[in-house]
Amino acid sequence: MFYDGKIKLYIYIYIYLLFDTFSEARDYCLIESFHAQCRHWSDVILMEHAQFGRMELGRCVTRNFGHIGCSTDVINQLDVACSGRPACDFSVSDPSLVRTKPCPKDFTSYLEASYRCVPGMNTASFLI
Repeated sequence: MFYDGKIKLYIYIYIYLLFDTFSEARDYCLIESFHAQCRHWSDVILMEHAQFGRMELGRCVTRNFGHIGCSTDVINQLDVACSGRPACDFSVSDPSLVRTKPCPKDFTSYLEASYRCVPGMNTASFLI
């Protein structure tokens, strides 16, 4: 009986994720904030990708001074701040990102991040 409920839950999550859309990775400049929000009240954020540095030329980095491609994975910082919550705001200039120093200090870095919303679970769901 316990396994039937658990299997149904896994099937539900699989189908939900299959038809759920991923957020496209977006760039967030140093003076901006990363904002994530789920549409459904019962969904929570699951961070998919978070990179901090000077990955490529674009909206946040407009000139190549020889330091394109320097970056570091910051998924742990964004997971702690955002995953498991229905909404999240995270400043790109947050010290936990800036102190990673993936590039020379004279060059501005930016955040590239993506997330998806997944069904949230409360502790009562695990007692089924």
